[in-house]
Amino acid sequence: MKIICSKGDLLNHLQHAQNIVNPKSTLPILANILLDAKDKTLEIVSTDLEISINSLCPAEVIKPGKAALPAKKLFDIIKSLPDQPITIDINDSNVAEIICKPHIQLKLLGLPGEDFPKLPEFNKADSWTMDTKNVKKIVKRTAFAVSKDESRYVLNGIYFIFNGNKITAVSTDGRRLSFVSIETSKRKDVKADFIIPSKTVQGLSKLLDSEEDLTVYFRENQVKFSVGNFSLITKLIEGNFPNYDAVIPKGTGVPIKINRQTFLDALTRTSLFTSERANSVKLTFSKGSCVLSANTPELGEAKEEISIDYDGGDFITAFNPGYLMDVMKNIEEKEFTIMFPENSTAGVITTDKEFLHVIMPMRVSN
Repeated sequence: MKIICSKGDLLNHLQHAQNIVNPKSTLPILANILLDAKDKTLEIVSTDLEISINSLCPAEVIKPGKAALPAKKLFDIIKSLPDQPITIDINDSNVAEIICKPHIQLKLLGLPGEDFPKLPEFNKADSWTMDTKNVKKIVKRTAFAVSKDESRYVLNGIYFIFNGNKITAVSTDGRRLSFVSIETSKRKDVKADFIIPSKTVQGLSKLLDSEEDLTVYFRENQVKFSVGNFSLITKLIEGNFPNYDAVIPKGTGVPIKINRQTFLDALTRTSLFTSERANSVKLTFSKGSCVLSANTPELGEAKEEISIDYDGGDFITAFNPGYLMDVMKNIEEKEFTIMFPENSTAGVITTDKEFLHVIMPMRVSN
């Protein structure tokens, strides 16, 4: 195998590939990236057997062939080279000679490409396309609320529901829940639902800056996402996602409109006076005003008042500041609304008809 390609193209594709490589895998081949030169392109593949990514990198293929090279070492080598065309020449013993003019010549030991796991086929899978920008928005507004508790495995991902033109996504860790529903699918007859693992979501997020549409291929317990020259394949989380609709409060309350950046800035300052044992910020609401406060004996106390659009009665609640900041950092709107429905202690944050976030309060201490 022998190819010539630009450093920029190669580095970009290797970056995506190495993000899912597990260096601690018990199978040595999985610490490698497959390079497969054919048909005027260089296919780059990596996998941990749960998630796989493959991409087509522009290259001049002088001699077709394939080999597996150490993922991190290859990435570090290419990153260190000057911005010049790179030649990779791999012999029959899987030794890669990496040449970059004028005087750089490196050799990296690899493994046979035939030993690399084959990717699943999706030739007969159901498929549909979506607007990539909308999918990026959906992922951003739900990924932060995914549970990290591995004992509740069905919560370790985002639950996607496809119904006609509409896509709904839900995530929860038991203390908060994010819900997004957007019309983005370009197929009216599509019906599917599945839970995408958190690691897959992270990999998918890195592919969503493209102007091209995202295509989803679905079969049994696997999904493939394709955008541009990149494809991400993942196994799905098996099991039934909880009834999220039952968690969303159905009552009404007086809406409170708040400037997002003003609230986030005040919350960030106030949270500096919380600790691991006293990790809550108190919110005291009154007409036109919200006072944020925190008190930790070993640190001191913080108190800050901001103006809000509210015309209801006085009340006090408290939240984990990190949870609130997560929401503020993952919405773009200038203003958000928070409401405390009757017969519920939860706060419901909205920005538009597409997004809703439920957050459970903490105990208010005197």
